Parts: sequence; C-alpha cells; structure tokens
Amino acid sequence: MKHETFKSYVAVLVAVVTVLGATAACLASVAVSSASDADFLGLDASIRAQKADIINHVYAFEHYRAYTDYVRYDEYGRLLYDPNADEETDLRNGALQREAWGVASGLSSVFFSPRYINPDGQYDLERELQEAWAQDSQNEDLNPTPYFAESDQLRARSSFLTADMIVLAISFWFLTVAQATEKKIKYFWAGLGILFALAGILG
Repeated sequence: MKHETFKSYVAVLVAVVTVLGATAACLASVAVSSASDADFLGLDASIRAQKADIINHVYAFEHYRAYTDYVRYDEYGRLLYDPNADEETDLRNGALQREAWGVASGLSSVFFSPRYINPDGQYDLERELQEAWAQDSQNEDLNPTPYFAESDQLRARSSFLTADMIVLAISFWFLTVAQATEKKIKYFWAGLGILFALAGILG
C-alpha cells in the first residue's frame, strides 16, 4: 500500500512537471515569435530611417546648390554696377543686373528656403537636415532601437524558458525512474526529481 501511495504521489509530480514543461515550451515559442516580430519592426524602422536620411540629404544638397547659384547671380548683379560707366554701358549693365537679380530672386523663392541663410550669409545645411528629420519622425516611426531592445529581452526570456525546459525534463526523467524503481533508491531519484522541479519553477 505504501509503495502504491508513493507511486501515486510521483505520478502527480510527473504530471505537474509535464504541464510545467509544456507551459515553458509554449511561452518560449511565443517569446521567440514575438522577438521575430520585433526584429521585423526594427528592421522596417531602420530601412525607413535610412531612406528618409538619404532623401533628406539629396534634397538638402539640391537646395544648397541652388543657394550657391543664388549667391553667384546676386554677386554678379552687384558687380555690374559701375558708377563711372557711360550711359550706354550703364543701361546695358542695368538690364543685365535686373536679369541676374531676377534669377537670384527666383532661386531664393522656389528652389531653397531663405530662412536657412544665417546672418553671416552662410547656408545652414545642418539645420535643414535636422528639421527635415524631425518632420519625418513625426510622420512615421524611424527609431529602430526600442524594437531591437525588446527583441533582445524576448530572446533572453526564451533562452531562460528553454533552460527551464531542460531542467524540468531532467526532473521528469528522475521522477519516471523513481516511479519505475522498486528499491529504496527510488526515494533518492524522487528527491532529485523534486529538487530539479523546484529549480525549474524558481528559475
């Protein structure tokens, strides 16, 4: 009777360990799947960030090139002014000057924003890039770091649960041996099984 009671207790422990092992396996699988999803979202955000950065640089340097053209035409218009020129030359220079300044005005109103011109006359390319990035960040998620951090945490959790599965599998093996053994050593096997089960539960 005592032997049968022992077997019953061990059978219950085997069932508990089996359920715990299956639960750990399920949670580990969910963690791996969630980590893969986080990796995908992080990769997607990273690609979008690189795309936005490339596009912003292309546009910014196009604007900067337009600014340099603006400076050239504006300076050309200034150089055309000659207080000592005769009337004919002055009229010709005046026409060229108006044309040059007209082109400069068109460039500044269409091809780049004058607000990026610093008081010293230099074009603030970095400011334009930063503002473009800030605008892109408001429109879509460009930060992959949180996703990759979450993925790392989930993979660490999966590894921990996998280790738990191994410990519980060892516990299952010892308890099964204890259940099948007729000699007193069965208590030793059962004790080891319980210890490993506790280790798996407590982590």
